[in-house]
Amino acid sequence: MEFFKNAMTEWEKTMTENDLDKLEKDGCDVGAYREKLAVRRAKEQEEAERDRKLYYNPIDLSKLTPYVATPRSTDTLFFKVVAGKAPWFGKEKWRKKYCEGDIIYVGVVHAQKEAWKGGKHEEDTHHIIGVYALDEAHKRDTEWLQRVMHVLREMCEGKRPVAADCQNVIAQVKDESNWNGERLGESLSEGAEAYTRRLVVYDKNLPKGYLPTEGIVPHFWYEGTIKCISGELYKG
Repeated sequence: MEFFKNAMTEWEKTMTENDLDKLEKDGCDVGAYREKLAVRRAKEQEEAERDRKLYYNPIDLSKLTPYVATPRSTDTLFFKVVAGKAPWFGKEKWRKKYCEGDIIYVGVVHAQKEAWKGGKHEEDTHHIIGVYALDEAHKRDTEWLQRVMHVLREMCEGKRPVAADCQNVIAQVKDESNWNGERLGESLSEGAEAYTRRLVVYDKNLPKGYLPTEGIVPHFWYEGTIKCISGELYKG
């Protein structure tokens, strides 16, 4: 009996709106659980607001505008920071990559709470589930990205039903070995060629060393290679 009681207590700590909706469809009375969930959500919101103020981390994406057009010069700050030192071999291929590669915006759908806070070490890394577009109309469209991020986050948190063509995102969050790039379903993509993917971000590459408050992390894209752009180039 004690085991069952403890299991229920643990379940209450993680239950979501989706969980309760399913139980309600099965004929269960979940009124008391909805009240408990409402209290937990209010506390989560309060903590999130506190952290947003404490770790406010604005960005200025307009700083990247001069580097969007390609081919970009090897003399630009962007090239020097993102490309790094020239390799011993394949210099022409290396130069072409960083002169012609794209700047795309990645929206953070899911990340550990610690990734949003400062005070970490330079070599620390975090996994994020990011969403991004590769078509010209959406790859740097912040309004589109924020809309998609909001819905995907709520799906991942169980605050809204998961669309049939967005199940892969939930699978990526739950399975840390899943590094596949998954095409975002048409029900949410708004016609964009969009994908979700697990990515590694180094704290040293983020503005102030942690994720921006806006949840947007610019990346460099070239022929399937995706790489975080140094936060020094766009921090607010």
